[in-house]
Amino acid sequence: MGSAGGLCSRPRAWGCGWNGARLLCFAAISWGAAENTAAVIVVNQTPPSIRAKEGSEFTIECTFNTSNNSIKWFIEWNKTRNNVTAKVNNVTDRIIFSADTEKRSLSLTVKKADITDSGTYVCGVGRKDGTYPGTGTQVTIDEITDLMVNQTPTSVSDLEGSELTMNCTFKTVNNHSTMYVRWYNYGTEELKQELVKESEVITTLHLANGFASLTLKNVNSSNTGTYVCEVGITARNLSVSGAGTQVTISKCQQPHTCFLL
Repeated sequence: MGSAGGLCSRPRAWGCGWNGARLLCFAAISWGAAENTAAVIVVNQTPPSIRAKEGSEFTIECTFNTSNNSIKWFIEWNKTRNNVTAKVNNVTDRIIFSADTEKRSLSLTVKKADITDSGTYVCGVGRKDGTYPGTGTQVTIDEITDLMVNQTPTSVSDLEGSELTMNCTFKTVNNHSTMYVRWYNYGTEELKQELVKESEVITTLHLANGFASLTLKNVNSSNTGTYVCEVGITARNLSVSGAGTQVTISKCQQPHTCFLL
């Protein structure tokens, strides 16, 4: 759940608490006009628009002024997407609400943005006579088109019986269900062969962190070749390959004198 950082720094004057998608606040003592006096709330929202890549983070901020310091008021966020407006709830770790009653400011932060986070966000500051909206922020999240696959090392040479590991890092997306990582070996005859997990071939995969690895155990000269990791998203017909790792395995010329340290 998001936190209301800096709230209620004057506990005798203010009271605040989250109620679903709303932060409810009230003044425990009067700082001027009576509560039933009509209040004018002016809301300023920034920035007017945001364009970001999938997986990035963005923040929208609102500040407001009111002519009545003793009113009870609340703040909320709404998003309109495809002509449908809904309240924004901080029910996941990706959505963070914060507010500061002293500065009369509030913010919405979205982490690891998804394309479904696109839309128009509007902050609202309200009281019993109505809600005063901000000017809105148009958010556009663009799909990743380059998975930025980075494979290491570029080459490795060792003796038979060794154990070798290759790593692959890449950009990831929130919906992992259609993501995949495959490893291929182009042998000495340049024939492409997909590697499958077995006793001498160990693969690890962490889609959320954008990491995969391939370990070859007890290698021999037949393992010589170029190994390539391929990362893709089937739902987008997108795949990107690493630059490859050239593996050279040499035979031990005198087996009785070769020791793996």
